Parts: sequence; structure tokens; C-alpha cells
Amino acid sequence: MIFFDRKKIVFAILLFIFAGACGWFWRHREYIPFVSQPLSTGAAPFEYGVSRAAWNTRDGLGILSQVLNNWKELDSLKKENESLKAEQSGYSEILAENIRLRSLLQFKQGYKQYNMLGASVITRDYGGWTQTMVIDRGEDSGLKKYMPVIVPPGLVGFISEVYENSARVQLLLDPRTTVGGIVERPASRVVSMVSGNSGSPDKLAFINLAREADVLKGDVIITSGYGGVYPKGLVIGTVSNVDVDTIGGSQVAYITPAADFSHLEEVFVITDQVQKTAPGSITANAPKREPPMNPNKVQAGEK
Repeated sequence: MIFFDRKKIVFAILLFIFAGACGWFWRHREYIPFVSQPLSTGAAPFEYGVSRAAWNTRDGLGILSQVLNNWKELDSLKKENESLKAEQSGYSEILAENIRLRSLLQFKQGYKQYNMLGASVITRDYGGWTQTMVIDRGEDSGLKKYMPVIVPPGLVGFISEVYENSARVQLLLDPRTTVGGIVERPASRVVSMVSGNSGSPDKLAFINLAREADVLKGDVIITSGYGGVYPKGLVIGTVSNVDVDTIGGSQVAYITPAADFSHLEEVFVITDQVQKTAPGSITANAPKREPPMNPNKVQAGEK
């Protein structure tokens, strides 16, 4: 046992002496070439491997850090881009609304013969048998049934139902709607009825026309003023084509409405017509009219 312990001690001492010698020779390798060269040659792969591993680790950590920074920057740019898109969308909506309201204001200023009230469209009812919409004005704003509704391009319809804070508008496209129309062209001035067309919901029909009636493609149809609901001269639309019934001896003219019903956002309600009492003087309070005839029915005077 004592002998075994001595062998360990001797081995440790020799190892220590060897390590010390190696260290001394390594420190003085410049002066002992036959020792330094083998040591350098033997240590070179180890040094290269350690150095390469250190460089790769450093480069890897740098790349990883750069990737993380780029990811954060990309995420920040995405959020900023979404924010800018939201702002742009908001600005575009404000610009579009400003353009619409400016157009409506100019229209209202150009039609001083009417007392008009602006309103916004709340909902729209698209159906085969009904074409209506709801606006944000009602009894509290003085609206009444049968008041005409218009936009700058032309006629929209009339107030069919009135509620406390809103009202329903029956559109010209509604098959139940009829309005007296007249060809604006001086050489024609044909008068008849315009109604909604259930067969072609985006068109109006100029009906009850005699076969020889002077109605041509491109003619502008305006309100005739008969019936007491719509003032005379409001633009209804333009004739797109004329169909002649050779058997019945009549013709029907189909009209493209002047108002763009698919993009209605704001409208005007004609509450009354400004009444001129004397040359140069206008009063905003027109005398009360008799209740108009139901525009859903064909009046005898409009045939």
C-alpha cells in the first residue's frame, strides 16, 4: 500500500517536472529551435481549431444579434405601416366626404328656388319589389310624407314614411313609383309617365307612349310638375333605348337614371318651394299646398 502511494507521488512529481519543463521550453522557444518547432507544429492544429471556433462563435452571435434586431425593426416598420395606412384611409375618407359636401353645398346654393334639408343615408333596402332607403331626418326636422328627395345629378324619390328621427325614401327605381315626365328637347316635349322597372331594376320606363311619339335615344327626361309631388324641371334621367310594340301600336323608352343609386350617401329633401311675392322679393314661407296625390298611383292628369 505504501509502495503504491510512492509510485503515485513519483508519477505526480515527474508529471509536474515535465509540465514545468514544457512551459519553460515554450517560454524560451525562440532560443531553443529544436524544441519550439515541434511544439509549435503540434500546437498549431489546436490553436487553429480554438481560434476558428472562437471566430465562428463570435460571427454566429453577431449574426443572431443582427437577425433579432432586424426582426424587431421589421415588426416596428409593419406596425408603423399599418398605422400610416389607417391614417391614409382616414384622410381619404375625409377628403371624399369634403368633396361630396362641397358639391352638395354648391348645388344647394344654385337651387335657391327650393327650401332643402340635407340628410345622410342610414340603410338601403335592395329588393325585387321594393327599392327604398332610410335617412337620418324625420319629424323632428319637419319632414312630411311625399316630400321629394334629390341629389345634384337628379331626382331620387320621395318620402314614403316618416318616423321621429328618421324617414324612409321610396326610390324612383321602385316598381311602385310613378312620376310625370317630359322630354326636355324643345322639338319634342312629349309628356307621359316614368315608373320603376321590375324587369330591369337599374332602369326606368317611360311608358304609355304613342307609337308616333317623338322620343329618341339620348333625350333627357325631366319632371313635368303634374300631380303636385315633384316640382317641374328636376332631371330624371336619359333615354338609353326605345322599344316599339308593332302589334299594340305603342312604344316604351328605357331611361338610365341621373342619380347614381349605388353610391348615395347624402341627399336633399325639398321641404317646400320658395314663393316669390313680388318682383325682387322672396319669402321662404310658401303658402300651404293641398295634399299631393299618391305618387304610387297613375294620375289622370299625367297620362
